[in-house]
Amino acid sequence: MRLFDKTGVIHVHTRYSDGAGTVRRVAQAAVRAGLDFVIVTDHDTLAGLENGDEGWYDRRGRIVQGARPAGRAGRTLVIFGYEISPDDGNHFLALGLDEVVPKEEGPPAYVREVARRGGLGFVAHPVYPPPRRYPLKTFPWTARDVRGFAGVEIWTYSVDWLTDVTTLPRLAAAVAAPDRFVDGPFPEALAWWDALCREAWARGRRVPGIGGADAHGILYSYRRMFRAVRTHVLLDRDWTGDAAADKRAVLEALREGRAYVAYDGLQDATGFRFFAEAGDVEVPMGGVVRLHDGSRPGSRERLRAGAEHRPAGRGHGPPGRVVLRARAPVPCVLTLRTP
Repeated sequence: MRLFDKTGVIHVHTRYSDGAGTVRRVAQAAVRAGLDFVIVTDHDTLAGLENGDEGWYDRRGRIVQGARPAGRAGRTLVIFGYEISPDDGNHFLALGLDEVVPKEEGPPAYVREVARRGGLGFVAHPVYPPPRRYPLKTFPWTARDVRGFAGVEIWTYSVDWLTDVTTLPRLAAAVAAPDRFVDGPFPEALAWWDALCREAWARGRRVPGIGGADAHGILYSYRRMFRAVRTHVLLDRDWTGDAAADKRAVLEALREGRAYVAYDGLQDATGFRFFAEAGDVEVPMGGVVRLHDGSRPGSRERLRAGAEHRPAGRGHGPPGRVVLRARAPVPCVLTLRTP
């Protein structure tokens, strides 16, 4: 089955909360950065959705009808969710809702309520180390016993580089060259995600991972932030041009785990594919392979996992393919991480 790789940035703030830019400015930056979609998650508000700001935008920041390929003459779909933001941390990205949910009763209540309303909830910046040399309020996810969320933001770009900035000279250097201070997802966040995946799989569930920018347009421009950590979704059909239908397609891909995180600031990953095979059955990211002897507890059967990159056009990097073979216990969860 053909899948359509769409590039997006999740976790963006505008003037509706503590961001520096308007929705129009965010949309312009997204189009010029080559994004197919951007998900705005202002703190504790869906004002952008309520004010009719959701839809397809052109490079002038105007809402238009219909989709076009991303780029200079392209269009970007702006989607609104919001960030549930208690003062003491445990922030939560709530997508696919029409109104905010109460946050006063704590993570168990709002995680449950987002799911009950049919929304899609992701734990935001689960690991948020305090900088070593200067005071900065941090917002980690400490409610590690809570379950019921859709997934986890495994890599938050702004938190990644900020924790390595320990002096004013290093801050200046980080503003000038942020890539020097980017280490990738925190090992603790990945370890927690791995544990969640194994636990959820035993119950027949998925826990997709996403990347987040946490972009505010302050130290770095939106356009610059939009060229770094991105989340690619794999759609089972191309854009329709109808904003509501295309939004549903993006959220459904995220819900099913048909997505991957890439640092596109170094190399555009569009065209990447990770799959698993058993016999003549192949499934993409987010899919399930049912093994012939999977009914036997502790059984082992040879799986074939593969990864490849098929560039979509100029500037997308060289093609490559690697096939990995392993004998895996049943059941198992396969993930792929590249340096």
